[in-house]
Amino acid sequence: MFENPFTPTFGGKPDFFFGRHALLERFDEALANRGSADRALFITGNRGCGKTALLEQFSMRAERHGWLSVDINSENALEVLTRSLVRHQAATREVAPELEVSILGSGGRVGGVPSSKTVAFDKKDIELILLEACKEHPEGIMLTIDEIQKIDLDDLSLICGAFQMASRKGFDVIMAVAGLPYSHDAVIQHEGCTYMRRAPHESLSVFTHDEARDAFVEAFWHVKGLGLGEAALERLVAASYGHPFFIQLAGYALVKHANSVTKAKTYRLTEDDVESVLPEVIRDYEARSLVPILSALTKSERAYLDAMAANAGADGKVMSTGIAQELGKSTKQLSMTRKKLLDQGIIVAPAHGVVMFNIPYLRPYLAMRTNGESDSSLAEEWQF
Repeated sequence: MFENPFTPTFGGKPDFFFGRHALLERFDEALANRGSADRALFITGNRGCGKTALLEQFSMRAERHGWLSVDINSENALEVLTRSLVRHQAATREVAPELEVSILGSGGRVGGVPSSKTVAFDKKDIELILLEACKEHPEGIMLTIDEIQKIDLDDLSLICGAFQMASRKGFDVIMAVAGLPYSHDAVIQHEGCTYMRRAPHESLSVFTHDEARDAFVEAFWHVKGLGLGEAALERLVAASYGHPFFIQLAGYALVKHANSVTKAKTYRLTEDDVESVLPEVIRDYEARSLVPILSALTKSERAYLDAMAANAGADGKVMSTGIAQELGKSTKQLSMTRKKLLDQGIIVAPAHGVVMFNIPYLRPYLAMRTNGESDSSLAEEWQF
């Protein structure tokens, strides 16, 4: 059986990470040099572009260099960070009191060596807590925050302020955050988040043709006994549109397919093998990537996308006037809806008065449903 290196878990840690080499090199440089601008990083991108996987790579690299790495998501971010730092601080002390963390009325204790002394912390003490933790971990402290668009901005400002002070005091700290495209402007415009205003902003998009090709080649090189023909490789690259999550899905399906068609220790995948799995891969991609995106949209945003799909040319470009005509409105009336879709990274504007879809397979998916195409076989069989 061929070992499968692909792990298409949406928002999870992949067993095999590919691409983003330039960003990883910059991060390694930031670990070594306190003066690096990349000691604060703001990553944005559409779902499935590898933001979470990239944060995990940052965290793993920091730990390999001896840093304390704290990874938190958007839920109760400030409370989780505070508890994490207090716990690590207490664990490293030869004699530690029992520490009590009280945040917004939610109390909790972190047990160290038994002591009659209890220290109570409020969420506004995060700066003090971080500075104390930095003293206990001189190698450095790395913080990653995922889904930053969901975090309360006042809580985020306290975190930013704490890391800014730690940096000012000369401690080795790095803060890397990730979120959807619109999250960047919301954060940097908040008064208390000046620390992230100076952070380099990296917008993750799909891979280039060469990057996608390299990803498939590298991944299949790790599969002992399983080869990939040149025609199969090019078909895979073209079908993926460079989307990292689609690459994981397609690779996983192909290795699974190879295990189902042969018991031999060696096998060379052909273009026919690729074609046989693509329908399943596309359906899976639609269900796990496109449907969640569309379900989060307003009725007006969905209508705008439907009109785009109905009026797109062969090159994928759509005139804003055509969308307005389709919806029976003026372009001015649709300007706010258009802006929201642009901010979310779902569409792009390559020229004045022109828009395009920015997510693979979204246009044909919408067009199919707009035209009323669906699987009616079961309805016809059961006549319901």
